[in-house]
Amino acid sequence: MKLIPAISFFLLLFFDATAQRTIKGRVVNDVTGVPIAGSSVFISSTSKGTVTDNAGNFELIDIPSGKHDLVISCIGYETNVYSFSSEQLPLKLKVELTVKVKELQNVTIEQYEEGGWERWGKTFMDYFVGTSENATLCKIKNEKAIRFRYYKKSNRLQAYADKPILLENKALGYMVHYQLEEFEINFRKQSFIYLGYTYFEEMTNLRKGLQNRWKMNRDIAYKGSIPHFMKSLYDNKLQENGFDVRRLTRTPNLEKQRVKEVYKPARFTQVFSNMTVSVGNDSGSSHPQDSLVYYRKILQEKDFTEAVGTNLLTADSLIAKTEGEYKILYFDQFLYIVYKNEDEETAYNRVTFSPKRIFQHSYVSLLNDMYIVIDKGGNYFNPRDFSTSSYWSWSEKMANLVPVDYAPIDK
Repeated sequence: MKLIPAISFFLLLFFDATAQRTIKGRVVNDVTGVPIAGSSVFISSTSKGTVTDNAGNFELIDIPSGKHDLVISCIGYETNVYSFSSEQLPLKLKVELTVKVKELQNVTIEQYEEGGWERWGKTFMDYFVGTSENATLCKIKNEKAIRFRYYKKSNRLQAYADKPILLENKALGYMVHYQLEEFEINFRKQSFIYLGYTYFEEMTNLRKGLQNRWKMNRDIAYKGSIPHFMKSLYDNKLQENGFDVRRLTRTPNLEKQRVKEVYKPARFTQVFSNMTVSVGNDSGSSHPQDSLVYYRKILQEKDFTEAVGTNLLTADSLIAKTEGEYKILYFDQFLYIVYKNEDEETAYNRVTFSPKRIFQHSYVSLLNDMYIVIDKGGNYFNPRDFSTSSYWSWSEKMANLVPVDYAPIDK
């Protein structure tokens, strides 16, 4: 008889805790107040999502800890994003969506060329999905929803989508819904950025072998990733989880900068087949021949020299402070990060023409001297201020991403 009250008390606590981690709401037209059925509602970068019923109602339960973006979208309406922290739960929201007005053609500062999937699809896939082994098993299901603009003068490519991009990832077993907000490749500056909101929907398959393969591939994709690094940093387990972190400084090559200002050879264009190439020409130069030989030699040097620190860094030396359940990452210059539990993919060395190295090597820096906020789940904010190069800049693409509420295999 004494067990019954104890069990009832336990169940009461369980249901109360679950109720505390919920979001309920209703989605309506902001002008008419009419409920909008079939709206997509999801927490970005997680597997938590649903659609509104005929009355516009929705409910999400078991929300993971940390800071999140609740994304509400529907075709024909502007996307609404509500940022919240798990400390604010439970939430009850009324979400008003605004009818999307067709974008007017304003005065264009720079002319651009419209393009379709036939012209830019391969480029988009390489930059957005990646060129890893997992990427070979990925397919975008609604290619026609994506449009492209190429700015010839500045050599930039931008992509747009009026509806979520549907990416079928057969390597990890996810149907990924991606609300694209920004996508730009700057070929001239050799830079790339894409931003958006991601919802991971697990694919279903009765084959036990395939399910096990998905679990293994997800674990491989997570281990060594940026979220894994952030989680390890938060838990003060960098080296325990395979990360060696050192400081890296870069010293500008001042002589090369000077030579660039002094030596400016004339340029002319020459057409080879269907390609126009800009070529330097020293004919008619006022510089002595010895100087020209020197200038060419200096211009072949690197723009800077790198020096990697000898001491391994701990989480305590990188975490500037703790605010509640959040930790603040800050460092100057660069970090040189080596993940020792996995090799670099052969595809990376092939695409980047880099020498084969056993471990994964990445460089990171903070843009605009901004700090990064990390929660205990490994989520970090703002991703725009966290810049990567080398392995992470290649591997951290859609083909290798798992949701932030992913639980790695406990070995």
